[in-house]
Amino acid sequence: MGRIIKHQEDTAMELSTQTAEKLKAFARGEMTWAEVEGMTFAEAKAIAQVGCELAAAGRYEEARILFEGLVEGNPKDGASRAALGTVYQKLGRQEEALTEYSAALECDPRNPVALTHRGELYLRQGNRQGFTDISHAVEADPQGKTVAGRRARALVKAITLVAVETMKGAPRA
Repeated sequence: MGRIIKHQEDTAMELSTQTAEKLKAFARGEMTWAEVEGMTFAEAKAIAQVGCELAAAGRYEEARILFEGLVEGNPKDGASRAALGTVYQKLGRQEEALTEYSAALECDPRNPVALTHRGELYLRQGNRQGFTDISHAVEADPQGKTVAGRRARALVKAITLVAVETMKGAPRA
């Protein structure tokens, strides 16, 4: 990634056998573009870290660009998809956030970030799947080691308190 392709009119295009095979594998869906380009896990992680720092600083548009690039390069990266969903959510793009959270969960069904945030969005829409997502987020991070896991635990407590108060106020039959 980041290479500039230059074309010279009189130069015959040469393509190495290895590159041709990678491109064919990409076309067949057997490789991601990041793999074709040779992006390492460490490089992707470093880009994601910058994206997280930008988002933490409120620079959501810049974070969006980085995470969209990571997802485009490797659509199988559940963590980047969940991070992109979070950025979309911060930008008010709720439907796109739901799409990314769902895609992240296809990659990793126990991703606490995707479960917690999708659960919250579903609950705001009145969709009962939100309860399921949040309970799965707690199961995915029972010790609350991640921010999303702690958020899910807090949401479960809040939902329980509201339910108990509602039941107390309900007339008894």
